[in-house]
Amino acid sequence: MGRVISDKFIKDLQEEGRLHELTKKVQNDDTLMLALRGHYINVYYRGGSILNLSEQDNGYAARFDTNYSKEKSLDLPHSTIKTAEDCSNWVAALSGLKEIMNSYFATKRKSEREFQQLVAWENNRSIISNETEYFITDIEFADRDQGAKLDMVGLKWLSGHRRDETRCTPVLIEMKYGIGAYDGDAGIAKHITDLEGILANPVKRESINKTIEDQFDQLLKLQLVDFNKHARYNRALVSGRPEVIFLLANHNPRSKRLLNILEEIKEPADFDLRFFNASFAGYGMHNARMLGLNDFKELLRQLAS
Repeated sequence: MGRVISDKFIKDLQEEGRLHELTKKVQNDDTLMLALRGHYINVYYRGGSILNLSEQDNGYAARFDTNYSKEKSLDLPHSTIKTAEDCSNWVAALSGLKEIMNSYFATKRKSEREFQQLVAWENNRSIISNETEYFITDIEFADRDQGAKLDMVGLKWLSGHRRDETRCTPVLIEMKYGIGAYDGDAGIAKHITDLEGILANPVKRESINKTIEDQFDQLLKLQLVDFNKHARYNRALVSGRPEVIFLLANHNPRSKRLLNILEEIKEPADFDLRFFNASFAGYGMHNARMLGLNDFKELLRQLAS
């Protein structure tokens, strides 16, 4: 699927590499997220790409999405990063680019994408990340070959299994922000149907597993996932029956729209369908807070009564 980056790219992002200052910035700035995209990386801010770096023969092409600044003239650093100093110039520019994006998002909100990044941060890098049982390896995941387009992918690794690196299972997450996102062409029923077509294919399923596994390994090398590894940790291995989670942000409990949609849904044959019922407030994900279809429908009935 080509979502991991080359060894050369990884080395340049690691200590003493010419891109290391950017990695250090992401490690120390909780508003930023680095995502692996094969021959390029995206650095996200509030769910939008603040910096795109593409690997080239002579260095890295650097790009800021000028759609965020159509009415402003920009004085950006050089578009090719060849040295550590070039990288430093882009890191220095990030604070100004954040302000440009803040102005854009003030009138054109992208709430679902912002919350995707928040979920990834809480489970990967926050003060409680070692306690959660899910790790996010990618957001805005898309792969034409597999027909896969997902809000988030990652792995589930139960706290009681952390000494066994073979006990990691693949997780595919769809986030819906507000009740208006539940139906239609990008609604819950359509996502389930699409995923049934993908995950029924063993080759596609294995390809997704390998991508998640490799991404997790590279994010660990960049110190962008935080959990207590045992002394002989080598590499997490992703396998087994996938889990598809719907993460429904800011649901209106007085609405019956969600229950009406789910009443028509049948249990999928090739994956475990789950709905995240938050542990009080926050997005730290635990296996105990994942409800199956029938349990979730019963909860909705109780809320609506």
